[in-house]
Amino acid sequence: MEPIIVPTPARSAYNHNRRISDLLLSQLKHFQHVEKKSGDFGIDPEIARNIYTEAGAAKYIAAVTTTLRARGLAGTATQPALSMVPAKKPAKKQPTSAPLAIAAVATKTSTPKKGSVKNLAKGKK
Repeated sequence: MEPIIVPTPARSAYNHNRRISDLLLSQLKHFQHVEKKSGDFGIDPEIARNIYTEAGAAKYIAAVTTTLRARGLAGTATQPALSMVPAKKPAKKQPTSAPLAIAAVATKTSTPKKGSVKNLAKGKK
C-alpha cells in the first residue's frame, strides 16, 4: 500500500490565544461527557475551567487522553481499531444438497413474424 503524504500545516493553523471554534467546542463536550461518565480523572480544576482558547483546549484534551490511556479506556468504542492486517476473504458458499424448486415456469412461444413489431406499432393486427 502506498503511503499517504500529508502536508505540514501552516503556522497559522494553531494560535494558542485564539478562541475555540464550534467544532472544537463540540469535541470538548464529548471529552467532558466521557470524563463525567468514567469518574474522577484528577484533572487540575484550573485546566478544566480555562477552556476558552486553543491552548486551554489542547491542555484539557491532553490531560483527558492521558488519563484514558493510563486506565486502558481509550479505543473501547464500538468500532474496532484500524489494523494493518489484510482482511480474510470470505469462505465460498457450499452448494445446497437439493436444487431449489421454482414456482414460475417458462412456456415456449411462437417466434414473431418478420415485421410484426412494425405492424403492432401502426395499430395493425
